[in-house]
Amino acid sequence: MADDGAISDGSDIYDGDTEIGSNTGSSSTSLSSESDLEERHAVGEQWVRNLFAEDDSDDSVFAGFQAAWKERDFVERLTMDFRGIGGASVLHPPEANPEMYFDQFWTGEMWQQLVDETNRYADQERRPNPPPPSAPIWMPVATDEMRAFVGLCFAMGILRLPSRNDYWRVSNWLLKTNFGTVMARDRFNLIWRYLHLANNDAPGAEGDKLIKIRWFVDFLNDQFQAVYVPYGKYTVDESMVKFKGRLEFRQYLPAKPTKWGVKVWVLAESDTGYLSKFQVYTGRAPGGQERGLTHRVVTDLVDHLYGQYTQVYFDNFYTSPDLLTYLHARQVYACGTVRANRKNLPTALLPKNVNLQRHEFKVAQKDELSFVVWQDTKPVCVLSNFHDPTAMGAVSRRVRLGGGAQQVAVPAVVADYQKYMKGVDLMDQMVGYYIIQHRSKKWWRRIFHYLMMASAYNAYVVARDTSPEMVATEWPNFQDFLEEIVLWLVGEVRSRRDPAANPRPTPGAGRHDIVKMYEKKRTCIECSMSAAAGERRGTTKHGCQQCQQPVHLECVSTHFHRLFNL
Repeated sequence: MADDGAISDGSDIYDGDTEIGSNTGSSSTSLSSESDLEERHAVGEQWVRNLFAEDDSDDSVFAGFQAAWKERDFVERLTMDFRGIGGASVLHPPEANPEMYFDQFWTGEMWQQLVDETNRYADQERRPNPPPPSAPIWMPVATDEMRAFVGLCFAMGILRLPSRNDYWRVSNWLLKTNFGTVMARDRFNLIWRYLHLANNDAPGAEGDKLIKIRWFVDFLNDQFQAVYVPYGKYTVDESMVKFKGRLEFRQYLPAKPTKWGVKVWVLAESDTGYLSKFQVYTGRAPGGQERGLTHRVVTDLVDHLYGQYTQVYFDNFYTSPDLLTYLHARQVYACGTVRANRKNLPTALLPKNVNLQRHEFKVAQKDELSFVVWQDTKPVCVLSNFHDPTAMGAVSRRVRLGGGAQQVAVPAVVADYQKYMKGVDLMDQMVGYYIIQHRSKKWWRRIFHYLMMASAYNAYVVARDTSPEMVATEWPNFQDFLEEIVLWLVGEVRSRRDPAANPRPTPGAGRHDIVKMYEKKRTCIECSMSAAAGERRGTTKHGCQQCQQPVHLECVSTHFHRLFNL
């Protein structure tokens, strides 16, 4: 949708050679009556001015008295500055690690909730239906083990394999991973089986279709808004969480890359894609909606922004004159493409009534609203409640012959829409790169993994805002940042059956202990010796106590083989 808001030529918006009273006959009568009506409106407007002020030079004070759209003699619109304070709510030291940023969203309360509800659900399932003796033994999960489980889920999004069990392959050395070092396959599958977010026996709101994830959704919504405040520019759009199983509120959106799934209404920062607020759509609300679905969605997402003069951008699914007037009265600036069949638009400027050349545009104004119809490859209509109709901008468009790009002059409302209508798409892009895609019959798991990855990306945005130089040096890409979170979540957890978890030196060769030795990560000595030129070397906080060298836990066996010539 963002491509629809684009550019225009600096063509005239009013033809001064055309005179209103030039026609004759019945047309002249019609136009004459229209002129009389406009004159009466002008007299009434002047009368109101005289009531409130002696100086009527500031027409913007009297916005709201125009009875019809006008295509000339525009009143200048001055916008107010953003009244909020953008940025992270907590300042971190320059040397802060990714785990410190992620820990702001997934706090100790979150981990305790996951542990408690997972153990409770396992007990609820296994007590009435005991598993067969051959089944893996269930032991209650602890917090550090739950963190390692989530870390492995993150890792599965980075390193994608066809099925979960492929991460524990032992038959082909070329395709093996180190997942078995952290957690046994059966243990991981058990936690996956009993992972839960809410107590099934607890009473919930009647008719709440999200009861299984209600606490999780509300908790993250609160954390997303508390940890970071965007810098005054937002995007509202829908995001799709892929799911093809049976579900009452599953949606089909043929125009989206993800066509089947759960729809999520998203409010994201325009520049960074930071997920600020969201709602999971569960279908038509009982009793209907007084102002319509899109009006309810937008107002629910931005109600905490009232009075701050933030700028919100959305596409033609949401935009209407009534909505923009409603938001303007609450000090929320809004802009978006608009469908030509919406009510209360200027009829004379609708695409079916104008014939524009490529990059030509026309503008109309009514009270606080500015309307633009601009001819790109097809007509594009844009509506705003804060743009000055005379302000101009520029957008880039491809040249038809010869290739390349050119800057095209357009009204500022069109240029700003194209610039800032990208927040949700950017968030979807970054989350989609690394979200775990393994199939499940439980729909809420898809929401869990979606919000889990969104939390990690939000942490990355906060880190870039707080320590931009540190991020540019240590984690220039989101994947670098995510890998650090994975290592931190896994921590010291090791599989009980994995011999590499507690390496033993060769008998008679002396004692060599691998322990945590460093506060900051250092380059592994074994990785440095084996890495090819230009290849990235691993870092670790562990090392060999006797050799006083940093050593990866994954490189322990290599270290012993080199020391003892095994």
